[in-house]
Amino acid sequence: MTEGKIVSWVKSEGDVLSKGDSVVVVESDKADMDVETFYDGILAAIVVAEGQTAPVGAPIGLLAETEAEVAEAKANANATTSAPIPTKTSDPAPAPAVSDATGKAVVTPYAKKLAKQHKVDIGSVVGTGPYGRVTPADVEKAAGIRRRRVMWLRRRWLLLAAAAAAQRPHGSDSGF
Repeated sequence: MTEGKIVSWVKSEGDVLSKGDSVVVVESDKADMDVETFYDGILAAIVVAEGQTAPVGAPIGLLAETEAEVAEAKANANATTSAPIPTKTSDPAPAPAVSDATGKAVVTPYAKKLAKQHKVDIGSVVGTGPYGRVTPADVEKAAGIRRRRVMWLRRRWLLLAAAAAAQRPHGSDSGF
């Protein structure tokens, strides 16, 4: 699927949404699908109207966390709708970093946990995940954690355990 046609909006601008709510019905090459929201918030603006098509990954609506952000989201929607939406891209360039509406980098939950454990400032970590997302490997690199050493030690332990088992006489009550 490269693009989808907006069949109908289940919710309208200003509606309060909860995670899992069906928001819009999109027609693809094969079927009509209900699209659910992954976040709680307010549907601040509809960018792509019913009957129009949009490429996969393009914004079709804007979600605000609070009433105060609704006006800002509507201004962003007007700027988005005035700019032409590209229908096809040859090779997308990797984005420098993904950020949410507050300008903070987007970080996976496990990466946040690792950063907290190792006292790493998330803002200083450069993300190498999809669209610049900060991954656990990025946090480990920033903290100076070496995973290969652990993997090597595990392999060495397994080799030593196998060698010890091979040296035991058959029929011993060693548990192996």
